[in-house]
Amino acid sequence: MGQAISSLWKGITYRGRAGHYAFILHRLAGPGILAFLVLHVFDIFLMAFGESAFNDFLALYTHPIARIAEVGLIFGVVYHAFNGLRIIIIDFWPATTVYSRQMWWLVMAVTLVLTAVAGFFTLRPLFV
Repeated sequence: MGQAISSLWKGITYRGRAGHYAFILHRLAGPGILAFLVLHVFDIFLMAFGESAFNDFLALYTHPIARIAEVGLIFGVVYHAFNGLRIIIIDFWPATTVYSRQMWWLVMAVTLVLTAVAGFFTLRPLFV
């Protein structure tokens, strides 16, 4: 077990610079978005069992833990979208590779600002 943790830690901290963290976050955001999509398809599927089953399941989304997870989803979607644009820019215009680190910090700034704004409105019902 200790060797597995050591190997995982080396994978996370390898070089540990903007490009590596961009790679890790992009790879984590994708499956997170996919997990939400599967959950969304499942809750729509519940309509086949009647409106009450659907509404009972949707009530779970108002739970504080679900709202916090929704803020995580917002972060994942916004980050994945803007980092994907950054990757496209670098792929189509290789000369922009020298600005990769600055573009990643811009992606992070935009992601954090948009997540904070959307997170405020998502979490506000918990405090009102």
